[in-house]
Amino acid sequence: MNTRFIQIIITTIAVVMALVHTYFPEIKIDGITVTLLLVAMLPWLAPLFRSVELPGGLKVEFQDLEAAKKKVEDAGLLKEPAHDEESEHHVYAFQAVAGNDPNLALAGLRIEIESRIRELAKNRGIQSERIPLRKLTHELIRKGALNSEEVAAIEDLLPLLNSAAHGAGVDDRASGWALEFGPRLLDALEDRLGEASIPKLVESWKSRDGAAVAEIGSELSKSLAQAPKAFFQAMKTDPDSFESWLEEVQHHTFTIYESRSELDDDLYMAYYEKLKALMIKSTRSVLNSEFDAEAQRVLQSLESVEVSRIW
Repeated sequence: MNTRFIQIIITTIAVVMALVHTYFPEIKIDGITVTLLLVAMLPWLAPLFRSVELPGGLKVEFQDLEAAKKKVEDAGLLKEPAHDEESEHHVYAFQAVAGNDPNLALAGLRIEIESRIRELAKNRGIQSERIPLRKLTHELIRKGALNSEEVAAIEDLLPLLNSAAHGAGVDDRASGWALEFGPRLLDALEDRLGEASIPKLVESWKSRDGAAVAEIGSELSKSLAQAPKAFFQAMKTDPDSFESWLEEVQHHTFTIYESRSELDDDLYMAYYEKLKALMIKSTRSVLNSEFDAEAQRVLQSLESVEVSRIW
């Protein structure tokens, strides 16, 4: 497939999406959907990455990536990697398409970082759709979602990723760098998302009615798996909600109330078994911290619950 044909396809898709948005404004497309669409396009952009020549022979050097990584780490915006070889980790979309192509790896990481920042802004009540990313990060400083050191580190990193997305030469080692560094940064940003959304979930839990128990309780359980520190911080400040959520966890999260086909039931059973494993893993990560007492109780409860279904 030649470069010109790829460009025509990309332009056509963009025009179609613009027309759909114009004539059907009620159709909502969230940030995660846009991210997945963009990442899905990355393999088709590979010929463009390799064919574009930037002025001056611009190249992304490995030592520049390492320097940017250190600044992010010094700012405290990297999550510690899991040392347990048997533990499973969430796979981000960019990891699935990167392969051994360093440009794809860095460009995909760039898309996912921007997606999380815009979601973080949305959770803080900032209308983020048309705001440039640089301005958005400074709004997040004002809102207390990121500090100035963290934003400075992100602003040093993004130009390198942008250069890769626009065809700069990239050190071959960048693929491995992105696949090791990227998930740790995205995990940290996911934690920040949890810090904003979990208190709202706890408030919804406090005012729940009978029909909302399963939905809100299950969302809280997923937030524990995603951002354990933020979860336990919110629950520690509201012990009544913690007690009621924990007491009902078997019913609101691990009981399937609607029987479907045999295959669907098996898939749901597997899903909740996986959620339980992730919740246990996340809870263990905060043992021996200020949340140790609460974590011990959650572990004790999770070890006794079983995924069940109502026939």
